[in-house]
Amino acid sequence: MSKRKIAAGPGASSLILIAVVLALTVLAVLTMIAARNDQALAVRTAETRQEAYGLFADGERSLAKLDGVLAECLAAKPADGEALLAAAEKMLPEGMTLEGDTVSWTEQRGLRQLECAVRINPPGAEKRTEWVRHRLGEEDIWDEDSWNDWDDSWTEDADPEESEEEEADAGNDGEPSEEMTEEDAGE
Repeated sequence: MSKRKIAAGPGASSLILIAVVLALTVLAVLTMIAARNDQALAVRTAETRQEAYGLFADGERSLAKLDGVLAECLAAKPADGEALLAAAEKMLPEGMTLEGDTVSWTEQRGLRQLECAVRINPPGAEKRTEWVRHRLGEEDIWDEDSWNDWDDSWTEDADPEESEEEEADAGNDGEPSEEMTEEDAGE
């Protein structure tokens, strides 16, 4: 038996070389895309953290203003906690509200907001205030009024007879109801 020798000519090696070069090019492009996406994510994460830390700093500055107000109120030697709260309510910094013994306010930067609330301790306590709420979140972009803009006309204009037929069909597992004609069933 004679053995046939298969020889690969210069064309086959050129095709293999082209395939390898194309595969390496595709891998290089995918690597570049992944690196660009990683960089964009890192930049976005840094911006988000910077915004959040800025909000926390703003919250602490507002707490310092409130603490200054409370120090002034305590310097007047209030008789009890109620007198302290009444005096503090008159002098609260802008944007702060007093409900009971809790002062609350919101710091905002962009779409992020920091909800802050502190409880005012009675006179003679070790600390003048203690944190009750210190929550970072995003602004709710869906306000209640935007829900009223939806067009509900499709429900109002619906034919009551059609809805009864749909309910009857639902119980028949897709089979047309007896009330339907053959033309309706074909559609």
